[in-house]
Amino acid sequence: MYSKAKGIRLLLLCVLGSATFAGQQKVQSQGDPADGKAASRATKSRDVNLSQSLPLNTSEGLSVIGAALESRGGDRSTLDCSHLVHTVYEHAGFPYSYVSSSDLYAGVEKFRRVTRPQPGDLVVWPGHVGIVVDPSQKTFFSTLSSGIGVEPYSSSYWKERGMARFYRYAKAIATNNKESKISTPGSARTAFDVSANAQTLSSVDVSPTNIKPPRAQVIDSARPQPEEITQAALLALNIDPDNFRGGDVFKLPRPVVVFSRLEVRAIKIHGNQGQVQVRITAPLSMAGGQANLETRQQTQTWQLRRRDRKSWELLLPQDAIYMSRDTTVQILAHQLARLADTESSSADLRQESQLAQMLNTLLTE
Repeated sequence: MYSKAKGIRLLLLCVLGSATFAGQQKVQSQGDPADGKAASRATKSRDVNLSQSLPLNTSEGLSVIGAALESRGGDRSTLDCSHLVHTVYEHAGFPYSYVSSSDLYAGVEKFRRVTRPQPGDLVVWPGHVGIVVDPSQKTFFSTLSSGIGVEPYSSSYWKERGMARFYRYAKAIATNNKESKISTPGSARTAFDVSANAQTLSSVDVSPTNIKPPRAQVIDSARPQPEEITQAALLALNIDPDNFRGGDVFKLPRPVVVFSRLEVRAIKIHGNQGQVQVRITAPLSMAGGQANLETRQQTQTWQLRRRDRKSWELLLPQDAIYMSRDTTVQILAHQLARLADTESSSADLRQESQLAQMLNTLLTE
């Protein structure tokens, strides 16, 4: 069960401060269109076989919260509650066959009923479903009449719906008790996934204690275009957050620049040399164990060097480690979860607070 720690509270309080939330007013939910008539048949619990499954842990539950926050706005703001929850779990890497909220209330195979919720669990009534944000504050994330936002499930409005049920996603495991190959947090496609026809000369060197930027990226093009260079740069700077688990972002050997946008604005080529103007939007940077939460935009000049008649090398900056926003969110969430699961010293609590602020900045940027 979930052991509440101050760092997690700080993160979730930041979440509450950034969500669209109408105070103590009653807000009617936007549930599933077909669930009103189905509510009466949702009182029977289904027999489900979860003997070969493993419920999500605290860190994985936090990844669901991160995916939920990223779902605000865009096309997802028009989804009803059960489609929103289904989309969030898919994005977090925990898929299941779509079912209505009334079916979830009755019980389905992918979810195990629990009495004490943790962040990322489902809170379900006949006709409505949401994702638990902070059990201590009894808040949940869902589609409401005011849009996607956060509400307390302990309010009189939700109590009038009846007793809520809580469910935790259960991952399938193999019969030899080793976890089977399923989607994991961070496996979902992000905004910076690319498939450029390029080759990294020196790929990002990642370990929990060390990370170094790549030196150069090969671009297979006789005369590179801005979009080709942009894709090649994103590919070169891509980091798998799973390889960084156990690391400490405050102890990296170089400053860190977290970018939400990177694009090539102009190219100048003279003979075998070239210059590339790169525009970077960075909502967060880190140096010397401290985070700067002020969004910055800067234009840098990167160098091109011809390799042969059909390819070039893009020389990448070595002054800092550049990481995408989506990758950084996952890395910070894992680090915060590790701290929350241990006995916290005063130094740890300060670090938890800083991690929570950094996450809030990236998720609301």
